Order: sequence, then structure tokens, then C-alpha cells
Amino acid sequence: MSKEQVAWYLVHCKPKQEVRAQENLNNQLINSFLPTISVEKVIRGKRQSVEEVMFPGYLFVELAITGEYWSKIRSTRGVRDFVRFGGVPAKISLELLEQLKVIDSNLVTNVAAETPKAGDRVRIMSGPFKDLEGVFQMPDGEQRSIVLLNILGKESKLEVMNRDIEKL
Repeated sequence: MSKEQVAWYLVHCKPKQEVRAQENLNNQLINSFLPTISVEKVIRGKRQSVEEVMFPGYLFVELAITGEYWSKIRSTRGVRDFVRFGGVPAKISLELLEQLKVIDSNLVTNVAAETPKAGDRVRIMSGPFKDLEGVFQMPDGEQRSIVLLNILGKESKLEVMNRDIEKL
């Protein structure tokens, strides 16, 4: 098929089944695109890099504009239906899709090579406590950690963003 005879469409997937839908579409030889990003998360107290779907619940598919294979898409496991406006499946511009592919390949949240462990010496890199050294106590959620600082002879707990500390 020539590029004039095909278009990209947005498909709504069942909850948490975007990857399943893409695998089933690929098995049917239907071209699809599922943008993902690598995100830093704290899982069981450890920072890890995890792949996540950029647009949860949605997937892009390339189909003939004549309408063939459309019923095949709707009956694919993991797929709910096309995203429609006024009853017409939503077409996605090729320029937007190309931009998403560039973002998909470049957007990665870096995880520090050596994440601090309890008792490690750390330095605060920004904010009002910049250049102060302390002791890493523990992670506090996905984006913050607790650091012990010795200020005026007294140990104080300070919550800081993970990106604002470096291990010494």
C-alpha cells in the first residue's frame, strides 16, 4: 500500500493491556506504535528504572483508509475500540507521530549509577542547604529522600529531592 492509502489512527485499549494489544496486533501483521518512557521509581525501597507507557490506555495503528481490517482491530485482545470524534475514527497526523517517535527514543529519566544507601555520606547540590554534607537515612517516596544534617551541633532530618543529592 502506498502512503496515500494508509493513515495512523488512535486506538483505546483495555486498562493495563496496551502491551498485550500491541503484541496481538503485531501477530496480525498490523503496524502499531506504543510510545514508552523510562521512569525512575522507588520500588521496595530501591530506586529503579522502569519502562512505562507514555499514554496509558492508548495505542497508534496504521491502517488502510478504505476501512479494511478495522473490525479486526476492534476484536483484537486488549483493544476496546477506535477513539472517535463524531462517530469517525480519529486520524493522527504523520508529523505528530514522527515527533512522538523522536521523543520515545530520546526521553529517558536517568537513574544514578550508585544510589545512596543508609549511612552513606551525601552532599546537597542545590537549594538553601547547597554544599552541606550529611548522612543518607532513607528514601521517602519516589522523588525524595531523608538526609541527616548536623546543623549547629544538632542532628536534623531534611527531606530533599533525589536529584539534589550526590553520594560522596
